[in-house]
Amino acid sequence: MDPMRRLLLAALLSLAMITSTRAAPPEGEPPETAAKTLVAAAGEARLILLGEMHGTREIPRLVAHVVAHYAAEGPVLLGLEIPGSGQAHLRRYLESAGTDADRAALLATPFWNVRGDQHDGRRSHDMIDLIEHVRRLRTQGRDVSLLAYDAEPGRRIDGNERDRIMAARVRASFDALPRGRLLVLTGNVHAKLFRPDNAPPQMPTPMGRWLVDLAPWSVDIQATRGAFWACIAGTCGEQAPGLAHRAGGPLANQDYHHRLLLERFTVARLVGAP
Repeated sequence: MDPMRRLLLAALLSLAMITSTRAAPPEGEPPETAAKTLVAAAGEARLILLGEMHGTREIPRLVAHVVAHYAAEGPVLLGLEIPGSGQAHLRRYLESAGTDADRAALLATPFWNVRGDQHDGRRSHDMIDLIEHVRRLRTQGRDVSLLAYDAEPGRRIDGNERDRIMAARVRASFDALPRGRLLVLTGNVHAKLFRPDNAPPQMPTPMGRWLVDLAPWSVDIQATRGAFWACIAGTCGEQAPGLAHRAGGPLANQDYHHRLLLERFTVARLVGAP
């Protein structure tokens, strides 16, 4: 074989290896290392929208690590997708000793007091563990707290008004936070920075769109395998991660800044489930 053909063959083999490597399905990261990836990608952003799939065990663990990291640097306010009327209940728990009785008292409040598993997955013992994590950080002297920012249930409002209410509560809390970070854990649709052109008709203008002037950093948290808990068309149950979200990293000119890929989702320990 002449030298030119040998060089050409080597180049083609090298290109094939690169293409094969890029096409290989990513494995994702466990929550502990994914938290470091998220912090590095978010940079100096003070308002961070954490777009989650409800009803997993891994995302509350991920957020716990992120909160602990930022709490070592300064104040942290963690927003949870809980109606604003639940703020007093969260404050009461954070000021408690975190006993079994204290946890039972929180679970007895309206948002958490459910029976059965036909809810959207936000009410889980994994989320309660995240709240307990924040309480423990406070006992260590960290300046951390919780924000209940969702609209009240039962009101006759559409999705657009709900997202505007959530955005207004987040905005007011951010304006009152002179330093440190506001982390907003929310359903991934609410965390979008704009409403995509191909969005279904029922999709509202997302909360993130009403906050863009505050320069939020938005991340879509996905997984390569496993299952999460969600309600679709009125039916609640286990759902598999979408095939369209198998690549993590920065997103250019899209409705999030970044997609974080976890190695798997595990269905949360739902409050009210057997």
